[in-house]
Amino acid sequence: MRTQIMLEESQHRFLAEEARLKGISLSEVVRQLIEEKQRRISMEQAAGALEMSRGAVPGPGNGFHHDEVLYK
Repeated sequence: MRTQIMLEESQHRFLAEEARLKGISLSEVVRQLIEEKQRRISMEQAAGALEMSRGAVPGPGNGFHHDEVLYK
């Protein structure tokens, strides 16, 4: 998909320098930055869900002794 965006001069310089250093297009730099941000958000959401589930059920809070808890 083709998209146009307006950048500050400093943002354009940053992207152009990243592209030059990596030997890729400026567009590819933008795509990589977006993918990195998406991964980070997904990981933060997963960590948040895990944290929310902590303490949802009684028990020792880890899986190391699950047989002892399940088969009492």
